[in-house]
Amino acid sequence: HLSPMVTLVKDHFTLCSWVNKMLPGKDNFWAFYGTESYPVFHISDDLKKVGVFNSSIVLSKTPDITLNQWYHTCLSWNGASGESSLYLNGELIGTGQTSDGVKVPDDSELFLNWCPYSDGVFFGGELFKLQFYKEVLKVEQVERLHHQGICSDVDQLYTDIMTLPWEYFILHEKYRFNVQLVPVKCQSEHSAWNVLYSESYLGNVISTKMVQDLKKRWELLEEFAGHLIDESLIEHLIHHHDI
Repeated sequence: HLSPMVTLVKDHFTLCSWVNKMLPGKDNFWAFYGTESYPVFHISDDLKKVGVFNSSIVLSKTPDITLNQWYHTCLSWNGASGESSLYLNGELIGTGQTSDGVKVPDDSELFLNWCPYSDGVFFGGELFKLQFYKEVLKVEQVERLHHQGICSDVDQLYTDIMTLPWEYFILHEKYRFNVQLVPVKCQSEHSAWNVLYSESYLGNVISTKMVQDLKKRWELLEEFAGHLIDESLIEHLIHHHDI
């Protein structure tokens, strides 16, 4: 439950993540956003039950999800047109249409591994590099996020519209929440993900070398040189920076 990381999106958004479905069955929801009385969206790990406000995504192609195999997915909503779009591995597989006038509640919260409409049923799989954007990503952007691969840093091209970076999840999982965010081993020397999960990152002090090793993937760290990477740092970032 990620309520301290409430992310203000208003008229449009895109949520993307790499997902690994590890439990058989349906209605295993890996993400829910909204309030218990007013849902904004929910996503099952087989992508067959995805809703945005009062509208269900109508699939144009049945998603082929294999157990224990990573896939990339994005869900977007355009408040101006009411159109929502669901992608699997860079391909548009479903759309929906919401009613006029629907709005994201100011007190909306993001939940992982749980949905209030599926009591007692949990996701039980793995997530990697979940990113929340405050804009509707274009088709070519979604395609690029998938085709560049799970270990690429292509998502950093869109940091100006990113409202909830994956780094926040890593830190919050470590210090506050009972949601296991499992690292993916990226062998490439050019990937910053190895650094993010190394022992020299969490619980250590921010250094110039660390920022350089991350290839400036999180440039706000430079401003906090010498600060211990802990929950107080995250509170500073959340309350004093608009990302």
